[in-house]
Formats: sequence, structure tokens, C-alpha cells
Amino acid sequence: MTGYSVEEYVSDIRAIVAEESETKAITDRIKPLALKLASDPSWFEDKYRYTDPDQGVGLHLLHEEENHDLAVFAIAWAPGRGVDAHNHKTWAVVSGIEGQEHEINYNRRDDGSKPGFADLVATKEETLYPGTAVCCLPDDIHSVRNNGDKVAVSLHTYGRHLNHTGRSTFDVDAKTETPLILKIEE
Repeated sequence: MTGYSVEEYVSDIRAIVAEESETKAITDRIKPLALKLASDPSWFEDKYRYTDPDQGVGLHLLHEEENHDLAVFAIAWAPGRGVDAHNHKTWAVVSGIEGQEHEINYNRRDDGSKPGFADLVATKEETLYPGTAVCCLPDDIHSVRNNGDKVAVSLHTYGRHLNHTGRSTFDVDAKTETPLILKIEE
């Protein structure tokens, strides 16, 4: 008997996006499907554990729509590695597959009207493990770090491929916001 496939997951998401117009409703409906796929070993390959030695992350594209809407990745994080505060400018659902990822969520205290400036305050911390998932809305800001001693792998589903969203990275201490020009290489 075959498990739940990436293709079935994508098909289910397409149906949800066609039925729903509210972002939170979309992510709430995708979350249990992400958990279902993340817990099914039938599609998972050893290569998804690979991390670039310099960057400490491995981005493994599983699916992307031709128009760049809907992108699904298996993302691997080396121990102690991650990404600083950033936004996605699209919805996201992330589900743990292996290991653990520590996430810090931030609220923006300024109104965003001053280019290059962002005053952030940490509001919530949680660690994502296999069998858990988190949802992000387009303006949510968070950082992610593998706080374990083994490679962490998670399933990332985005409403639009991050190379096409106009996202930003933030320096919490310096109170800066910088457009993220770096492209994700698959």
C-alpha cells in the first residue's frame, strides 16, 4: 500500500486554495495535510538530509507551480544553524520531519513607514519536532535555528515561491530591515 504522496498533497492544496479566499483558513486546512505528509516515510529520500557545509542549510524543492504559486520544499538544517529574523510575504505551513527547529516569533512595534527601519520584539518561542507544525501569515516575522545535535528536516509549504515574494530580513539588535535579494537555489 502506498502512502500519501507529494503529488496528492499538492492536489489537495490546489483544491483548498480554490475553495478558500482567507489566508488563515488556507493554512489551517493545509496544516493537517502537512502533518500527514511529513509523517509518511514513503516519499522521503536520504538526500533530503543534505546541508550545504558553508550555509548550514539544504533546500530541496519537491514542487513548484509554473507561475511560482505554491512551492513545497524539504529543508534540512545543520545543528546550530538557521536563519535570522525574516518574513515570507506569503503564507507558509512548516511541519517537522526529523530533529528539532527552534522558532522565535516577533511583532513589529513600528508602523513600517521608515524604509530600512524595523523595531521588533520577540513574542513567542517554540520548538518544532516531528508531529508538530506551525503556520505563518504573509507579514509574520520569525527566526529559525536547529537547536538540536542532529540534522533537522522539515516540510515547508509556501503560497508562493520565496524567490518571488519581495521578502525581507531583519537585524533585531540594529533595528534594520533589508530586502532579501538572495535567491533560493534548488
